[in-house]
Amino acid sequence: MNAKFHHAGLVVPDLEKANKFYQQLLGLTEVSRFQWGKNQPEGEVSGDKIASIINLENSAAKAIMLKGENYNLELFEYSAPAQRGDSATDRPCDPGIAHIAFEFEDINKACTDLKNAGGTLHGDPVMLGGTWVIYGRDPFGNIVELMQPANA
Repeated sequence: MNAKFHHAGLVVPDLEKANKFYQQLLGLTEVSRFQWGKNQPEGEVSGDKIASIINLENSAAKAIMLKGENYNLELFEYSAPAQRGDSATDRPCDPGIAHIAFEFEDINKACTDLKNAGGTLHGDPVMLGGTWVIYGRDPFGNIVELMQPANA
């Protein structure tokens, strides 16, 4: 089977703030928006169709698909059911997708851009096996890894 990566999906509490953060940090382009839930017209993105895909009845959400050079990032803000948990308190060792990683040509500029976009860093970049690496967090606490090959 020949498969290629298409996108990662990230649930956030504020869709517009996340959209701005990831566009500013990564230079992504918004390619589509959609929503489903109560009081939505039945169309291609109906609540029933979504429920059959995600196995979550009576959900409602807004979503944005962002496009990068060789990947996409899909952002979701659910209004139903109520969100629980707090990604800001999740640790890198907790089950689930622990982080998303992006490679840059200039990790120091990427660190500055992450902070300017509203994120935080865990420290300064560290050389690890020929790659500069640092974890940070987006404005909602999701872990974002910044990387730069040493020879870049």
